[in-house]
Amino acid sequence: MDVHKVTSKKALTGALDAVKAEVRAAGAKDDVATPDFTDESTPLTTDFNKFADAVSQLATRAPEIPAATIALDAIGGMIRQSPDCHTYYYDGRTRLDSRPVHPTGEARPAPPAGTILQQPDEAGLSARMLDGGVAYIRWTEFRVTGTYDIRAQLKAVLDKALAAGAKAWLFDVRGNSGGNGADVIGSWFLNGEPIMKVDEKVGSPVVKTANKDLRLPAQYQLPIALIQNDQGGSDPEILALYLKESKRGTIVGGTSIGCVGAAGPTPLGDGSEFLVAVEQYSGAVTGAQYNNHGIPPDVQASDAQAVDVASKLLRDEIAKK
Repeated sequence: MDVHKVTSKKALTGALDAVKAEVRAAGAKDDVATPDFTDESTPLTTDFNKFADAVSQLATRAPEIPAATIALDAIGGMIRQSPDCHTYYYDGRTRLDSRPVHPTGEARPAPPAGTILQQPDEAGLSARMLDGGVAYIRWTEFRVTGTYDIRAQLKAVLDKALAAGAKAWLFDVRGNSGGNGADVIGSWFLNGEPIMKVDEKVGSPVVKTANKDLRLPAQYQLPIALIQNDQGGSDPEILALYLKESKRGTIVGGTSIGCVGAAGPTPLGDGSEFLVAVEQYSGAVTGAQYNNHGIPPDVQASDAQAVDVASKLLRDEIAKK
């Protein structure tokens, strides 16, 4: 399933090296030869049998190491060979990430001064009217449940802002944890343009376009800026990707975390599960690789300056009309 096509040899060698490191740390010898694994991106029973035999030999060198520790070492070593934020292991207690990330941006930026249009709701959706008709709208989750739909709630906020005289949209998705609905929201402001290429393990990439039928009427088609940083990811990055590839909006702030794609879960018999990256996205127009790289801003700005920078860009656009 792994979209990055890690080979059996690479995955199992990485797993075995991690177990050897644990054995060495225990003061024991790790003098077990690495088997001649197959260099193909297919799970092979023969290779796993060779791996199991090698690990069994290592376990006898350091019998004080619990089997569970050896197992976690092996799993961690394996998944690190195909790093992706969507690829990780979770057993209900411990989560092993193949690509640990260490964001540095502001997750909860203070709201700018302005007329309050809406206080934060359960998805953190809030809005303020800034100088010059810039409608500042922030939310912290693309939340879609049986009782809440960010798409409907955001549309209602847009209506409220238009009634208050909005002339531009300033979306703030810093610290947004993702969810569902970015493709719909992105399509509101586009006209069916190609957005991204979707790669899977087999087959040719599929080009995804904005949904032309979801485009909002002319009164909503105002200048757009989106503020992002490396906090949060996935759906906020998809929205940024829609705006960037279509050149419909200006991305302000820092480079995003690079967590665009999709995961496929594999439940295991002991209640734990693997999640593996099964899709990765790149730009349909630019060809830029966004998964694991992040979406770069059009205009670099610190968290402290981002709202001011984006607001000025929008006011300048408004003045040109």
